[in-house]
Amino acid sequence: NYYAPDTLVLFYRDPDPFEIFSFRFERPDKDTLCGDEDKVIDIKIRGFKKDADEVWQSTGLTLWRASDYLCRYQMENVRLFQNKRILELGAGLGLNGILAWRSTAASSPGAEVCITDGDSDALVHLRENVERNRPSEGGDAGKISCHQLIWGKESSEHFLARVASDRKYDVLLASDIIYAAVIVEPLWETVRTLLKKPGDGGEEGGVFVMAYARRKVPVSIELVLETAVENGFVYELVKEDKEEGIW
Repeated sequence: NYYAPDTLVLFYRDPDPFEIFSFRFERPDKDTLCGDEDKVIDIKIRGFKKDADEVWQSTGLTLWRASDYLCRYQMENVRLFQNKRILELGAGLGLNGILAWRSTAASSPGAEVCITDGDSDALVHLRENVERNRPSEGGDAGKISCHQLIWGKESSEHFLARVASDRKYDVLLASDIIYAAVIVEPLWETVRTLLKKPGDGGEEGGVFVMAYARRKVPVSIELVLETAVENGFVYELVKEDKEEGIW
């Protein structure tokens, strides 16, 4: 054993565990639904540094890998979100929901975005990030709201009645939301409750766009997809990065 009696090591808590994450998204050239001034979207998100101790107390207060992948998909498929009612599940700091809001506000007056999380602490930071990214005075702010949503059939039915006025959503978004097997079934109960089904009001069914990252937890993408099928959903794998472990 090594012993150094004159060695003193001091460990300090980071006095400022927060960081501002800056993102710039460019619309594809084929997107003609907006003016030149809206071709680039700048977003700033405040959250915990990835190596901050607080991350382990609340995973919703920093940004994770799959959110970047979902952002890319959103920008490549921006028409999917035009004039739609959109809800983000387990939003954390809200990057994907804020991007959905900002990418549709100017060119899609019928779009509405609702960003949700079950963690009350995360909601405080989420609301601050929404305000941080409001367009400058004179810009089209679009329709956006933030609400707490606990997953599960009963709580989701209450949310649908109280917050959504019994109007289901066209698009659900989520990234990096699964950390334990016990939450998989409540997740799909929530999706089944809030997402439009074919024939609802004579309309087509909705779509749930989810980015999943492999983690050192006992939950596999196979379990998530099997549970989706058991709940009556069909799925399409649109992107896969096996090296990074993201679907």
